[in-house]
Amino acid sequence: MKRVYSAGFTAEHLYRNEMKLIIDLQVQGLSKQEIKEKVFEENIFQCRSEAAIKDLFPRVYKRTPFLDDYLKQVVLNGGRSDQNSLLLYSFLKCFKLPSDFFLEVIHYNFNNFKATITDGTIHTFFEEKEQQYEQVREWSDQTKYKLKQVMLKLLIEVELLERNEAGYLIKPLPLSRELSEYIELNQQYQDLLAYTLND
Repeated sequence: MKRVYSAGFTAEHLYRNEMKLIIDLQVQGLSKQEIKEKVFEENIFQCRSEAAIKDLFPRVYKRTPFLDDYLKQVVLNGGRSDQNSLLLYSFLKCFKLPSDFFLEVIHYNFNNFKATITDGTIHTFFEEKEQQYEQVREWSDQTKYKLKQVMLKLLIEVELLERNEAGYLIKPLPLSRELSEYIELNQQYQDLLAYTLND
């Protein structure tokens, strides 16, 4: 049975600051419940309402289990490109559609010496998914537009894509020697190389 896609990431963002806040508390040894209480009581996300915090906290927290203690330290203290790589990685590990989009469109085109993807390329990806999955066919045009915007915005924000006249220029994320060596020693993070175009 084919794994179904979810359109549940239409409101997702990179959450750079929120991820750092949560990870910092995890590194300090706080439990999930303790972190949740701190987020709500002190409003460290600086949300306008408790409802907004209630919506945001699980979105951010669910990305953190994909990073071990070493990678969490990199998010907190590493260089910008390493941080971007890990924030992108934790997002892509959460959602199948953006992960497949990255591997089937960004990664595939870059490895086939096509440095730019176009709106047409992206449209083709969604058409193919419509043919494969009934669920995708049921999504409205507005939903598909939102999903596309979330994915592109996030990839631009981590500096892996850059808008140009032809479409979107693909730019691999350089990894520090330390992070590359850590991945080499910890094979469970091998897909991080693919997600940053370093494989």
